[in-house]
Order: sequence, then C-alpha cells, then structure tokens
Amino acid sequence: AAEVEDPDGKGFLDMKVSIIIPYRNERWEHIKGSLESVLYYTPKRYLAEILMVSDGNGPDNMFVNELRAMSRLVNVLALPSPGIGLIEAKMRAVGGAAVKSSVLVFLEPHIRVNRQWLQPLLRRIRLYPRVLAMPVLDPIPQTDFNSYFPGTAGHWRFEWNLNLIYTNPSESEGQSSEPYPTPATSGGIFAIRRDWWNKLGLYDHGMVGWGGDHIEATLKVWRCGGHIEIVPCSHVGHLFRDASHRPYPVEVDQVVKNYGRIAAVWLEEYLPHFYTVKPEAETMDLGDLTEALELKERLQCKSMKWYLENVDREMNWEKDHICIPGCSRKEHGNICCVGEAHPGRSTLDEILPAAEYRQLPKTEIPQHSRDEL
Repeated sequence: AAEVEDPDGKGFLDMKVSIIIPYRNERWEHIKGSLESVLYYTPKRYLAEILMVSDGNGPDNMFVNELRAMSRLVNVLALPSPGIGLIEAKMRAVGGAAVKSSVLVFLEPHIRVNRQWLQPLLRRIRLYPRVLAMPVLDPIPQTDFNSYFPGTAGHWRFEWNLNLIYTNPSESEGQSSEPYPTPATSGGIFAIRRDWWNKLGLYDHGMVGWGGDHIEATLKVWRCGGHIEIVPCSHVGHLFRDASHRPYPVEVDQVVKNYGRIAAVWLEEYLPHFYTVKPEAETMDLGDLTEALELKERLQCKSMKWYLENVDREMNWEKDHICIPGCSRKEHGNICCVGEAHPGRSTLDEILPAAEYRQLPKTEIPQHSRDEL
C-alpha cells in the first residue's frame, strides 16, 4: 500500500530514527512489553537507536542491564535522582540522541506498537518536513496491559483552561485511512523531524516537571509554519490511566504555572478567557518570558486569532460559551454554568452542535508545511 512507501523511492533509508522513551517508576512489565513490540514491529534499518531515558529512577526501577540485554539498539540515558521531570528529560534526550538521526519519535513506556506503525509516519514527514505526525492511539485499559481496543474517530484539542480533550465534533463514524489535521497533539507519542524540533526551540526552559509541553508543541507547530495530523494507517496502543494509577505524583501548582507561561506567551488577546477558567494562574509568578516571546517573534508565528479561525474552530465557538461548573449563578452571575459541566468537559455546559460544525470550512494544511527547512 502507498501509505507505507517512501514517495521519494529511497525506502526511507536516509531518514534514521531515534526513538525516545522516558520512564519514571514504571513497571517492568510495561517497559518490557513496550520495547518488545517496538523491536518486533520496527524494521531495524530505520533505527539509529532506541533511547530509554530514566528520569531519576532508583537502582530497583532503572533496569539498565535488562534493557541493554534486549537489543544492541537500546541505549540508556540515566538522569540522577530525584529526576528532572518529563519536559526537561525529553530536551536532554534530544540533545543526547544519536548524531546520525534526522527523525525523532517519542513513545511512552506503556504502549504496544502495531505492524507497519512507523512507515506511515515517515511518509508524512517526507511529504511535509514541518509536520508533527501522530498515530491513532488505541486504548489499553489501565487494569490490564494485555488487552487492546481499537481507537474511536476524533481529534485532540484543548479547552480554554488548556486541558487536553479528545472530541468528535462532526460525530463521524469510523476512521478514514487518509491522514487528517488535528488541532493539538496529546504530547507523548509522535514523530517529528529533528531540525524542525530544534528550529521551534522545544521546549520552553521555564517550564518545569510535567504538563504543558504538548500545548507548547501544538501552538508552535501550527502557528509557526507547520501542522499536526493523525495518520490512521499508524496505530499505537496506549495505556490511558487516571491520576490514581500514575506511578509518580504530579505537582498541580507547577502544571498550572507551566500552563500560565504558555498562555501568557501564546494566547494574546484571548488570555482573559484562560484566566476566567484558570483564575489561580493569574497571580502566579511565571518567571521571565523574554526568551519565549523573542523566539515567537523570530519564527514569525501566526496569531491566536488565526489559530481559532483556521485550526480549532470548536475552541473559537467555545470562547463565547465558557462557564464555571458547580458555582452559584445567584452569587457569581452568568459565569457559572446553568447545570453540570457537559460530559468530558470542564469549562462548558453545552458543546458546538455537530450540524453547525459540519457547516464550517475544513482545516487546510498550511502551504509552508511542505517547505524544506
């Protein structure tokens, strides 16, 4: 099938891949299963290395010898305890990745890739040097790593509090096999050219720990000359888990601060919408934003208005329907939702009707996404 072939006829042999998998307090069963699937379903000729990034793991859950024993392609980057957090760990990994790799593929330590998962992503990168290409993520239940269910139609995007959600606004049935634009990336599992990653300056050094890297990547890729898409011929199973099943604590204040930094740099005249539903961010000390703002200027990125009008039209509609669930309208007025929040949402009591969404223009792939870097 064309979806797994190199349009340049080189068999992707000039596109060496570094697969980067950060892990922290992860169960060996998950790490081993993830890596076995990658080794089984990925033709070795594409790989420069599989770089396992141990973020502050102790001797009992670093698994260095076990990992290296699985393949000569496996390298381990061990960051000392207490760890530096996922965002900085990814940045260090890219800095330490094999010199010969031109494509970065980020995976998580609780996944199972499927046959021919990599080639469709490489094909899109060949056609669009400035794409961030995502597979379809198929759910693996958090209680059973040996189960696997097909993913549903939809795309990734953000609410106005910058929480990540997966929506199907047109209520379409089933997946098409054609790659399609998605307003956001979920952040942990994607492929991107290394020179494009470096040009975008991922990630902001002022962000700490966990949370927000996917928002920054989303707004930079879309607004600074590229696009994000889901490639349905590539499937990766992912163990989706709630906070109680997460193997490490997440510092909520720090996440909000990271979101606040991104909002202050990227939301422009729409910043008040964010503060309405994340009021705690407004008074936080966000640190120095000069470098982030200068980079945005240097890359000549498009405005948030452009993004809302051309990429995330649901978010554009939602800006006029934001409400806070669970507060009293008597005391606080119309900013409070009429009833409960809409299922799966935290900033709305109604969503854009599917019929109305279907009337909106389709998202186009920006012309610049084809340009060589």
